[in-house]
Amino acid sequence: MKPQLKRKVFFKKCKVNFSFLANWRDYYLALIGKMFQGVGNFAITGYILYIMTDFLHRGNQTQSSIQLVNMIMLIFGILMGLVAGPLSNKFKILKLPVGLSTILLAIAGLSLFFLRNNTGIILYALAAGLGMGLWNALDNLLNLKVIPDQNRVAFFLGVYNLGNTITQAIAPVLAAAVISLFGYSGIFIVSFIFSLIGGISMLSIKSLKR
Repeated sequence: MKPQLKRKVFFKKCKVNFSFLANWRDYYLALIGKMFQGVGNFAITGYILYIMTDFLHRGNQTQSSIQLVNMIMLIFGILMGLVAGPLSNKFKILKLPVGLSTILLAIAGLSLFFLRNNTGIILYALAAGLGMGLWNALDNLLNLKVIPDQNRVAFFLGVYNLGNTITQAIAPVLAAAVISLFGYSGIFIVSFIFSLIGGISMLSIKSLKR
């Protein structure tokens, strides 16, 4: 095959694979929501040890505080994994709980910003645990609903799942920059803004009524 013909074939394949770029709004909103949700979540969880020691000054209670957060989030994760899916199917709701899950992460970030004590830690764990539990239970289902071409599900899932990798790489760098400029308080504002944008993106999906 001639080089010029090879280039034409290559660009034709690219055009086919990325034709959704101009047409499928809801898929993009889901992808944007996932990425912003990921940054909002990892900005805090990636620095939770330093938040406990340097921001909340937990001292010798640091380990027990982190264990409490992890325990509450684990319980909610298991609980939502068991009930969120069946309830979503029964009441025909998907977009609303997924959008709510990201907004709960925004609320969780603010709880630590305003309440720098045991109450704030518990509220953070409850809101973040419920939010991540709902997200983990329903996010993939929502993504399958908005895939624009059911004949290329693997391709679209691959692009969508890049959101996990990208956000885990971006969040620590962004959080480090924010800490150096504004201190640890800035992390919670960043988490709130990114999580809120992620929730709004999910709620803006039109192909799913609720």
